[in-house]
Amino acid sequence: MPLFRYKVRDKEGQIVSGTLEGSDVTTIVERLDSFGYVPITIREEKRASGVGVDFSKFFERVKPVDLINFTRQFVTLHRAGLPMLSAIGALQAQTKAKPLARALDAIRKDLMGGTALSAAMSKFPRVFSELYVNSIWAGETGGVLDDILDRLVLLLEHERKLKSDVGSALRYPLILAVGFVVAIVVMATFVLPKFTMLLTTVGGKMPLPTMILITFTGFMAKFWYVIFLLMAGVAVLFYLFVRTPAGRLWWDRLQLRIPIFGPIVYKMALSRFARMFETLDRTGLPILRSLGLVAKTVGNVYIGGAVDKLAESVRRGRGLAAPMREIGVFPTMVVQMVATGEESGALDDMLKQVSDYYDQEVEYAVKNLTAMIEPIMILVMGVGAIFLIIAIIMPYMSILTSFGSGGGYNTK
Repeated sequence: MPLFRYKVRDKEGQIVSGTLEGSDVTTIVERLDSFGYVPITIREEKRASGVGVDFSKFFERVKPVDLINFTRQFVTLHRAGLPMLSAIGALQAQTKAKPLARALDAIRKDLMGGTALSAAMSKFPRVFSELYVNSIWAGETGGVLDDILDRLVLLLEHERKLKSDVGSALRYPLILAVGFVVAIVVMATFVLPKFTMLLTTVGGKMPLPTMILITFTGFMAKFWYVIFLLMAGVAVLFYLFVRTPAGRLWWDRLQLRIPIFGPIVYKMALSRFARMFETLDRTGLPILRSLGLVAKTVGNVYIGGAVDKLAESVRRGRGLAAPMREIGVFPTMVVQMVATGEESGALDDMLKQVSDYYDQEVEYAVKNLTAMIEPIMILVMGVGAIFLIIAIIMPYMSILTSFGSGGGYNTK
């Protein structure tokens, strides 16, 4: 189908340009007119011939701050009553992030063709995460897109702060780790071979720590490319595995069991569950519909499956609290708060309190995490440094002992 490049004027008088596919110019004019655009120029554009690969799609990731700014501006324009097409077009013109600008251009074209916003965004998984797309879908379906966008801004800012805090805590230990690796390479390359040669000459015995260090560094120097390929292969296989339904379920369940990090992931999922459930329930959606939407927006397939089980129990007329208690995924506090909300008719308020509580819990957990990471990494580096010192000093002491006992000399 031919591709046409157009330049139009929207309802606010702003000039908007882009491309559309159509059978002829008349079809393009009718489609643009249906969106309230006044055509200025329309011309057919020749498609590039040949087969090519757009490698830019592999790098279509945006910085968290760019996505946060886009979401914040989008909710402002949408709440002000600006048509979605005009809002997307304006944000595309403003953003300096090229991957985001390309994605918004394609999304705007899909919207003009009648595609839903969430469906259009889902075509760019490296720009809009699965959680982001599912949240937009829930907002569209429940008619609460503004509230969902507000929630997404808070969620993105929270996750950005989490990554920043963890990165700050890891910065100093990583510098120590790099220094430690450099020290190992230097010692194993320039110092240990001389000690080994001298120790062999005087007939001394090679200490075990030194043998371990020499064997390890020698193996790494000889087979580093094999190790690299194996690690890359494992990473690719793991990536492909977690993209399958069974693999994703296994990985999301495993994340909840990882020491230190698991409780943070768990609390974040519970906060999303409560906040999204509260937001959708306030709109008057049927509870089964709300639970179906919430299951896709908690950011964890395992907990999402528990929400689906909860919806099935509710469908049988059992209420919320009893099935939540039986499923075993939800903490006692959450079950009690939901039970209180059901009995008092204030479920929305109880869910909001649950979400606020877990938001605070995540914040405290992140602070504790950043306080724990640095000393743990320093302890590990300290143990490694002690091993390195022992591996260097022990052959030196063996050489001194051999010389002190007269080893290596012919007295006749």
